[in-house]
Amino acid sequence: MNLVPLEPFGLRVELPSGSHFAELDIDMLKGWVDEHRVVQLRGLLPVPPHMLAVLSRRLGPLQPWSFGAVHEIKQEEKTENYLYTERPVPLHWDGAFADAVPHWLVFLCLHAPPAGGETIFVDTCGVLARATPQQRERWRNARVRYTTEKKVHYGGSFTSPVVALHPTLKVDVIRYAEPVADLNPVTVQPLNAAADEATTLMAELGAALNAPEVTLSVPWQEGDYIVADNHALLHGRRAFASGAPRHLYRVNILDPDQRWWATLRAWGRVRRPEFFRAELPILFIPALLCAPSPSSFLSLAFLEAVLLFFLLFNVGDMINCWFDRDIDLHRKTHLAEAIARIGARSLFVQIVLSSLAAVGLGVHLALTLQRDWLALAGVIGVVMGAGYSAPPLWLKNRGLLQLAAYVGILFFGPMVMVSGVFLPWPSLEVVLVAIAFGVMQIGMLLVNSAEDLDEDEREGIRTAAVVLQAGGTIRLAITCVVGGSTGLAIILAAGVPARQWFLLLPLFVCAAWNTAWLFRLLVTMDGRDEAGCRVAIRAQGKHVPRRIESAAWVALVVVAALAALRWGLLP
Repeated sequence: MNLVPLEPFGLRVELPSGSHFAELDIDMLKGWVDEHRVVQLRGLLPVPPHMLAVLSRRLGPLQPWSFGAVHEIKQEEKTENYLYTERPVPLHWDGAFADAVPHWLVFLCLHAPPAGGETIFVDTCGVLARATPQQRERWRNARVRYTTEKKVHYGGSFTSPVVALHPTLKVDVIRYAEPVADLNPVTVQPLNAAADEATTLMAELGAALNAPEVTLSVPWQEGDYIVADNHALLHGRRAFASGAPRHLYRVNILDPDQRWWATLRAWGRVRRPEFFRAELPILFIPALLCAPSPSSFLSLAFLEAVLLFFLLFNVGDMINCWFDRDIDLHRKTHLAEAIARIGARSLFVQIVLSSLAAVGLGVHLALTLQRDWLALAGVIGVVMGAGYSAPPLWLKNRGLLQLAAYVGILFFGPMVMVSGVFLPWPSLEVVLVAIAFGVMQIGMLLVNSAEDLDEDEREGIRTAAVVLQAGGTIRLAITCVVGGSTGLAIILAAGVPARQWFLLLPLFVCAAWNTAWLFRLLVTMDGRDEAGCRVAIRAQGKHVPRRIESAAWVALVVVAALAALRWGLLP
């Protein structure tokens, strides 16, 4: 190991070629960063993004983004943000528009341009040390508002003091981002200052932050790692030639969250509240099909069924988080970090307690309503929810049979259970609606599965998407959306006069909307290799929750309208 000081600050650590990041002493690395602000590691083996997430986790909790933990920074042909161009990036600090500011930044260079593209680091502690007492006083009294439109993974508006305290070193640092007049512009507005005073302040800060004595310019070399102190530094980028091969990975590492409610938030996350809106129609569609009157929803039995319904979904989601916690670190970082926060043992206890409560509620419903088969609802729900993610069933790993598990666990089982509150046995209509609704929703869920193709193949998980690959998965998704929505409309139409079939029109509109989206995705994939198809699918992944929710809620509105007809509430 050879230690080479950089100028005017920073440290390059030269290691034997082929060394592994995992072999580094993390406490020693943190000490180097505390002392030198920037540590360049040369000689380490490059790793794929999922491994970079695992290795970076040794420094602390990973900051989750919509794309996961690893940010790929490279030039893109069509982009709405200057980060993905060849143009310069003004000075800033990471996490400014997020709910937490990371402590460490870990960079890995996959490809370096022949010239330009250097990352610029500014030691703000050094800037304050060089400033006059009058400047330091002005900066300490200054507050600045930053605003930008959210077009990628950040955006919004926030206010920050110019001088802040480093949370671990307990020294003053500067928090200032230069204005951006490029794609996705950032406006910078000093507060409580006249226009001329604001201009003077920004010019003064700009000059101080760009002084050569506090600026480190790092030219990239393929395979280089850099670990930097985001609290003490500002950073930016110099321009490089368009089309030059500049490709970096970046991971943000947070300080441990000391806020009292952080653990409560972690408990909420492993219960997947983002699915709640899409689950409500699964609950209410069978209830609306079977309830003799609106007052039926006020019964104690229905309220118990609601609690049982969500307990079963919670159990399944928590078990899935438990078994996928290592896989999720890369793409679903917020879930893996939530488990790290609460502890795997505590999560296991919660799973057991929730499972026992679900079984108890099922038995109580069976005794109350004198329907013995409901006693099995809690037991079967827990077993199947666990069996999706866990051995020996491991239904997620059964290829195309995974689709049957989707229908049975997410739709058929819960909807049949809810119908048992109102009927001695599930009616044929409820059974057929549950299957058709499930098939329709599987179309969207398949896109979600296709997003995880790389991770599932790497971990040896044989999902339906792994069997079909990217193109086959999207084609089956289209078939499910069209077939499921058509089947659902036919089943519902059988119970109403022909003159009222217009109430079913929203189902076809929503199905056409989702089908058109899937067709556009398929066209985008045309001519690409498998890797390119997966990239196209991941680019559309952010739209999947909205598509799932829209189809579910449209179906619920249609069923509610038909129920209102049956109850005599509509002419």
